[in-house]
Amino acid sequence: MEVRDISLPAATKLAADYITGAFPAERGFAYARVDDEAFRRRLSYLQEKTYARRALADYLRAYHRRLAAGAKTMSNIERLSDERSVVVVGGQQAGLLTGPLYTIYKIITIIRLAKEQEEKLGVPVVPLFWIAGEDHDIAEINHVYVVEGGEVKKAVYPHKVNDRRMAADLPLDRRLAEEWVERVVKTYGETDVTNELLSFLFSCLDGAATFVDFFAAIVLRLFADEGLVVLNAGDAAVRPLERRFFAELVNRHRDVTSAVLAQQEALRALGYAPLIEIGPDAANLFYYDGHERSLLHYDEQTGRFRTKAGNVAWTKEELLALAETKPACFSNNVVTRPLMQEYLLPTLAFVAGPGEIAYWAELKETFPLFGMEMPPVVPRLQATIVSRSLQTDLDDLGLEAADVLRGQLDVVKQQWLKRTAEAPLSSAFAKAKAEVEAAHRPLRELGMAIDCGLEGLMAKNAAIIQAQIEFLQQALERALLRKHETQWRKFWRVETALRPHGAPQERIWNVFYYVNRYGFDFVEKLLSIPAPENGMHKIVYI
Repeated sequence: MEVRDISLPAATKLAADYITGAFPAERGFAYARVDDEAFRRRLSYLQEKTYARRALADYLRAYHRRLAAGAKTMSNIERLSDERSVVVVGGQQAGLLTGPLYTIYKIITIIRLAKEQEEKLGVPVVPLFWIAGEDHDIAEINHVYVVEGGEVKKAVYPHKVNDRRMAADLPLDRRLAEEWVERVVKTYGETDVTNELLSFLFSCLDGAATFVDFFAAIVLRLFADEGLVVLNAGDAAVRPLERRFFAELVNRHRDVTSAVLAQQEALRALGYAPLIEIGPDAANLFYYDGHERSLLHYDEQTGRFRTKAGNVAWTKEELLALAETKPACFSNNVVTRPLMQEYLLPTLAFVAGPGEIAYWAELKETFPLFGMEMPPVVPRLQATIVSRSLQTDLDDLGLEAADVLRGQLDVVKQQWLKRTAEAPLSSAFAKAKAEVEAAHRPLRELGMAIDCGLEGLMAKNAAIIQAQIEFLQQALERALLRKHETQWRKFWRVETALRPHGAPQERIWNVFYYVNRYGFDFVEKLLSIPAPENGMHKIVYI
């Protein structure tokens, strides 16, 4: 495996500037620089704080036993009871088969940073992945992309639940799930690894009643040797640990919303458009009845909290009582989720993707409202995988992977089209059309001299002749493309592998395509990728 660094802009302007150092970090983050000194400062801060460590460890222990987590993971859970221990955390939705590659890259960054800082700080540092199991946008997680019939398509799991249920409560039908997994893996092609891969995925379905269970089982097995711990943020069993903070969020909902709106204005003044959609009536919590997850809003006129539809409403006192007695009725939104994370976990660092970096900058002033400090925000690994066969195609096309990632593939493709198809045919047919028009014009003039009523007929005749010439041109162009199909397929393979649907590879393709091709030690190879420095994108040749 060979790794090369290239510079690519992040998906959002703020994230791109944060990663390269162009963003004035003190305007959006608690730590202007994320380096060893920042982690030492953060550790000192955490040592002055108290957390419900024993209750957290008890919950995590029970959850991971149900998923048959490995010995190293269970050991890391025990280490969380140590008052000196801290965590490196990052999170994502519970995508089927772990979703796009960037989820795996985020986990790898968490693990690597935890190892690195444990060695440097001399305290237990636990890698923890926060599964956003409370999310209800199932369309984001119910599929993976595959190639079928020469096209990139979604392979959607045929779930039958149509309400706004949390992913943590979305059931998986074992038979349907196995059939879906087999369909997906079949598109990867038969290799020496395929049977092992199917066996692995079927074993992860054992005892996996929901989307989140399946996700958790996979990542806990993939990273068992690294002791990865997961936290299902949609689990009703974790809500008793959160009830007090839910009450604080209800009490201070106006302050939270005002802080976000003010920070968004400050960022606009710096030239950065906000990502979080929030209005002055936002309560920044969801109400959940087990089937529908509804965002809460505050009505200033009535002094009551209501769902967006307005069909249910509560006084503040009623919500506070609900937080105490039925905390499972609450879940966080994009604003309060980072705050709840900080409340529950002694967080040394938060590992973020480009979008998260951008919207966390909008939350800077919410943490101090609760006596908290935003943790250091560390960009996750960004990478593109290039196989040997793909490199051969790139060589034949005279391209580097970096050229494709920077958008040069279409330019080269159009240049090739002009050389092989458009140029020789276009000039010849343009000349033919002009000559036919020149020959036909005197005939039209003669016809007009004989009978002006024939003008329409003659114009139609001229158009038919020109259309027939264009038809012949298109037929010859298709024939020429067929003649060069081998070269055309190279363009298709490069585009499909590196920029499918015009998107980064890491946002489309799933890790198990590569596991099926290279074996399970592919994940180990990814773990050996050097940590990203200065925002450089990694091209991984394998």
